[in-house]
Amino acid sequence: MNILQVISSTTAGGRELFTIPLSGKLTERGHTVTILCKAGSPVDSAARAKKIPVLYTSMGGYFNPLEIIKTAGFLRRYKFDIIHSHWTRDLANLILAAKLGGSVPIVCTKHVYSTVKKMDIFHGWIFKNVKCVMAVCELVRKNVIETVPVNPEKVVTVYNGVDLKNSFVPGKYGSAFRKEAGYSENDKLICMAGRINGGKGQHILLEAVPSVIKTHPSAQFVFSGKPEGEAEEAYFRGLLARVKELGVEAYVRFLGFRPDVPAIMDASDIIVMCSVFETFGLILIEGMALAKPVIGTAAGGVLEIIENGITGRTFPPGESERLAAVINDLLSNPKKAKKLGESARRSVEDKFNIDKTIEQRDGIYKTFSGKAQQGSVYKR
Repeated sequence: MNILQVISSTTAGGRELFTIPLSGKLTERGHTVTILCKAGSPVDSAARAKKIPVLYTSMGGYFNPLEIIKTAGFLRRYKFDIIHSHWTRDLANLILAAKLGGSVPIVCTKHVYSTVKKMDIFHGWIFKNVKCVMAVCELVRKNVIETVPVNPEKVVTVYNGVDLKNSFVPGKYGSAFRKEAGYSENDKLICMAGRINGGKGQHILLEAVPSVIKTHPSAQFVFSGKPEGEAEEAYFRGLLARVKELGVEAYVRFLGFRPDVPAIMDASDIIVMCSVFETFGLILIEGMALAKPVIGTAAGGVLEIIENGITGRTFPPGESERLAAVINDLLSNPKKAKKLGESARRSVEDKFNIDKTIEQRDGIYKTFSGKAQQGSVYKR
C-alpha cells in the first residue's frame, strides 16, 4: 500500500515523533510510506534522518483553502491508498483534500484525552468522514465516544508500541551517556524525559530531590527535554530558580532536547514520569522495554501501563514526598528494582511490542483502503 502519514504540529511530543518508528515499521512490511508535515519541524528532521520521504504543508486551523488544494494535488500525483492523520485539527482540511484528490479514505489516531465535549454539526461531519479512530489506550477510546459525535463501532484501541529489536534493547547503549556526561558507575541516575512543561510535572520530581539525596547521596537527577513557548520558558526559569533555592545544584542537570533518549535511559537506574494526568505515557513503555524500574503517576492511561508493584511503581498525583519514598525504596532494594525491570520488559513484549501493534494498523489500512485480501480484514 501507499500510505500518507500526516502531522502538521511543530512540537516534539509523542504524538508527533511516533510517526517515525511507525513509518519505519510499515516500510519494513513492504508498504510505501510518506510523511506530510511542516518544513523544519522535529518530525521533518527526524524523518529525513531516517530517510523517510517527506512532503510539506503549511496547514493551519480548520480550513486552509490553499493547503487543501495543494494536498489534493499530492493525493492525485502520488496515488495514496490511505491517509493516516495524527492530529484531529488536521482532519477538516484532509477530508476536503481527500474528496478533491480522488476520495482517498482517512483514518486517524487520537493521542490525547479531551476535557471538552464537541457534539456539534461540524464535528459530526468530521467523524462521519473518518473511517476509523484509533485510540492510544482504553481511556482515550471511551473518552472519544463520550466527547464527539462518532459511531462507537468506528473507535478502537491500538496501543502505541516500541521497537524491541532495534531501539529498545536492554544494555544496548551501556554506560555511554554516563561517560559523556561525567557520571561514575557508582552514581544512581534518576531520569525524567519529556517536554519541560507544568503538566509534565518536572517540579514534582524536583521537590523530591532533597529527601532522596538525604538517604542516597549518590543520587543524580537528569531531565531530558526543552520548553516550547513563553509559558513553558517561564516554567523552566522557575525550575532553575527552585534548584538554587533547594541547594541541589550538584544533583540536578537539565540536558535540553536530546535525540538519544534511549541511551540516557539505558544508563539510568530509575525512570520517572510525573504528569498529574497523562493520556498514555510512551516514555514509561520505553523505560520498561529497557528493563528499567519505572515510576509513574497513578492516574490516566498510566494505569493501563503499570501494574503497581509488579511491572513498576505508582504514586499519587503531585505528591513529591510519596515519590521520594518510592525512589528511596528502589535505590535501597536493588534486587527488587531489578525484578521490577525484568517484569516490565516482559509486559512490553506482550502488550506494547510495535511489531504487534503494527499488525493491527496494517489490518485497519487494508480494510478501509479496499486492499484487504481474504483472511486479512481487520476485525473489531
